[in-house]
Amino acid sequence: MQPGATTCTEDRIQHALERCLHGLSLGRHSTSWSAGLCLNCWSLQELVSRDPGHFLILLEQILQKTREVQEKGIYDLLTPLALLFYSTVLCTPHFPPDSDLLLKAASTYHRFLTWPVPYCSICQELLTFIDAELKAPGISYQRLVRAEQGLPIRSHRSSTVPRPWQSLRTSSRRPQRRRSWRLASEMLQRPGSGSGPSCRRWEKKPASLGC
Repeated sequence: MQPGATTCTEDRIQHALERCLHGLSLGRHSTSWSAGLCLNCWSLQELVSRDPGHFLILLEQILQKTREVQEKGIYDLLTPLALLFYSTVLCTPHFPPDSDLLLKAASTYHRFLTWPVPYCSICQELLTFIDAELKAPGISYQRLVRAEQGLPIRSHRSSTVPRPWQSLRTSSRRPQRRRSWRLASEMLQRPGSGSGPSCRRWEKKPASLGC
């Protein structure tokens, strides 16, 4: 394969991602547009879920698109891409020991802290999420499941937490994962979170991120 060339699978995932982002605008809220967006997101999810390695491909492409958004100043696409990144990490069954995806993501989203609210707030949330995942892989997914089941969240931190597909493989997992994606959406779109001085909390990169 020539340098820079992509596989058929990568091309299909990229096409599905572009379909999810196509036509997104703050001024569009029609029923047909919403139905089309849901169908495109479902198609992307089904395509990626066929193989655990597809999640890593999707994460790479989300970060590439996010860097393009920063370069071109496309404000409307930052929130959808942030939510896609968040939900994809939650559902990724395994990160290879030599993977630097989360570190690259931290470096990418750190650049958006100079953007206005709510964009800097969203990226602050993601940086907190990435930091937690680096310290204890899978901890965010565990917290979402415990929250949606009404279970108390433990105060101590576990060093390792099983990923979704490693710990729960029953038929009830699918609707539960959908609820987790909804909770993720609510968390990222919390009104007014991170505004003002709190957006500057991450301007000095934490040592744990190593970027």
